[in-house]
Amino acid sequence: MQERMPIGFMFKQINTIYEKEFNKQLRTLGITASQCAVLDFLFSSDEEVTQRDIEKALNLKNPTVTGLLKRLDEKGFILIVPSNKDKRCKNIYPTAKAYDIQKRMDMDRKKLDKMLTLGMNKKEVAALEKMLARVLYNIEEP
Repeated sequence: MQERMPIGFMFKQINTIYEKEFNKQLRTLGITASQCAVLDFLFSSDEEVTQRDIEKALNLKNPTVTGLLKRLDEKGFILIVPSNKDKRCKNIYPTAKAYDIQKRMDMDRKKLDKMLTLGMNKKEVAALEKMLARVLYNIEEP
């Protein structure tokens, strides 16, 4: 009898394949999956966003976010503006160029979600989403 693959390993495999495929789709837009995650966070925020906010929300280290922001800035997808409240902080805003590709990023992500849930009905997809939310909750740092 074949031994079951550890759950954590399955998550890693899924993530590796997902990111590779998503990067392939996003290449035509000139961004990566990681840069897309930063833009998604900026799009979803109603308040001013700092680098620290991005680090916390995406669970990334400072140097990683610094590099992502630098490349997004160089490509014209974000503006980095000194804060009026605290000059040591910089607020980050998506540009019109970022909003122009938002719909395409969403379409690419939906296409991948369909691929991930191929052969599942709506009930199964809802159950999967619920279980994955629980797994994420379980593993998140307090």
